[in-house]
Amino acid sequence: MTDTPNDAELHEGRMTLAEHLIELRRRMLISFGAITILFLIAFNFSAQILHFVEQPVLRYTRLQFDTLTDPFFTHLKASFYAALFVGFPIVLSQIWLFIKPGLYRRERRLMWPFLMASFPLFVGGGLFLYYAAYPLAIDFLINFDPTLTPSLRIGDYLSFTIQLLIVFGLVFEMPLIALFLTRLGVITPELLSSGRRYAVVIIALAAAILTPPDVFSMTLLGIPMLILYEISIIVCRLARPKKPA
Repeated sequence: MTDTPNDAELHEGRMTLAEHLIELRRRMLISFGAITILFLIAFNFSAQILHFVEQPVLRYTRLQFDTLTDPFFTHLKASFYAALFVGFPIVLSQIWLFIKPGLYRRERRLMWPFLMASFPLFVGGGLFLYYAAYPLAIDFLINFDPTLTPSLRIGDYLSFTIQLLIVFGLVFEMPLIALFLTRLGVITPELLSSGRRYAVVIIALAAAILTPPDVFSMTLLGIPMLILYEISIIVCRLARPKKPA
């Protein structure tokens, strides 16, 4: 019995379990090595990285610390986050090279838009937060009660900022995920359109969970999510596979 073209594609990239484990270890070592090198480089610029992160709040107060080890570990954390951010495309490429032999040619074509656009969209979400949403949120939260004097710890502020950067970066991946699922036939534009009322509720709950407990911050995340949901519907319509004649 002869193999189908799809079976032949899988036979070409077939490896034993030991070979898979060796390949996985190789990809992990390359990713770990790249992140380590980037971390060492970033540590030399940790002061500039921290200054960039704390810039939105400097007009209100200077960040403080309350333990002797806080400054050192904060610089380490900032360097590590910067290394992860810059090294994300490298890690993504290693993941792709590991799973690529197990995919059909059609599946590989579907993955290319995801690989090419994921990092720019993630960066776009982070930039939207840093330059548009975050300054407004900080101004609202700090001036919510003018009788209180802000005293912000550098470690807490850094963790909070990085958490929001990751959330906004992932939210901006929504149209890309919609494109991928549409090409796979998992979702349709009609499904997203008919589920809009449910999407609004889910988005409101997600914004409440992922942001500080105030309406203003929820709105800053919820409105972009709603806009991206509508963009996802348009992307679905454009990416829907054409029906055979």
